[in-house]
Amino acid sequence: MAILGAGAIGIDLGSEYTRVAIPGEGVALREPTRALVSAADAQDVLAVGIDARAMAGRTGEDVRLAEPILCGAVADVELSALLMVALTEKAVGRKKPFEKSALIVNAPTGLTKAERAALSQAVASVGARRTVALSSPVAAALGAGVDLSRPKGMILLSIGGGAIEVAVLSMYATVAARFIRGGSARLDEAITRWYWRNKGIVISQRTAEQLKIEIGTARADADEEEEPVLLKGREAATGKPLSIETNGDDIRKALEEPIREIVDAMRLALYQSPPELAADILDEGILLTGGGTLLHGLAERMTAETGLTAHLSEHPEYDAALGIAMAAPDEALLRALSAAGSLTDV
Repeated sequence: MAILGAGAIGIDLGSEYTRVAIPGEGVALREPTRALVSAADAQDVLAVGIDARAMAGRTGEDVRLAEPILCGAVADVELSALLMVALTEKAVGRKKPFEKSALIVNAPTGLTKAERAALSQAVASVGARRTVALSSPVAAALGAGVDLSRPKGMILLSIGGGAIEVAVLSMYATVAARFIRGGSARLDEAITRWYWRNKGIVISQRTAEQLKIEIGTARADADEEEEPVLLKGREAATGKPLSIETNGDDIRKALEEPIREIVDAMRLALYQSPPELAADILDEGILLTGGGTLLHGLAERMTAETGLTAHLSEHPEYDAALGIAMAAPDEALLRALSAAGSLTDV
């Protein structure tokens, strides 16, 4: 009997973005994992995805912007199910998109038993014919074009919106893994804390994200000739508007703590790997995937810290979704993933 059969739909359910993947078509939709709901009743949904984010802050106090996925885990079962259905309807252009379809979703390696149960409840609520979960690092590796069928080890660093994962993979299985909650948001929070503590200025997380993208760097060395930029916020002591000059070196200092956490997780995953895979990993290097790995200088920093060559995927923001879309129609691949423990019923 086929595992999923024809017409399967894939969903990369991320903390920041949800991607709907259609086999043969790739990623059909990418929208924020957000819902605009009534402040009095969270099940009263006014908008989802990009529409919800666009309306946030432009309505009355009787509504709020909800985040159904936090740190890679389902935080609101009913809202997560509603969001999956609404965004998939938009992607495929029809109502009740799961009525005759199977659903394959991604599952981070570090979910607790309770979080896996919440994911199972959410996907069971969408009305799919069958639902299965694919390990997130395995999905990302497949989407990045890695041949996991070989008895050869490789190591992957994934930084998503809500989680950071380091995984050693071989033969479709996860041999060793480390999971850090927070993802890219953890980096943004580190920036806001650093400016508050060291510069006496309060900035929003969105401003921190912009700084990270525009002038941020993970490199250990600084560019002394870099032009400063003007940063606007509030003075921490008085709350008054405040403007200061800042540069990439400030962001480097702000990111040092979370970057060090990532390096430590990488080293621990390598330490936990079987010695037989060490030579493979040395040859293959580190694959960087997930939107957070687009941080300037991260590949160079990982290479300097580990001695392994780090290289960025061709499309890091879409790897997991592309991997899901690749696996969904391939029965032989699905069976191999299932036998390796990377594909499970939910």
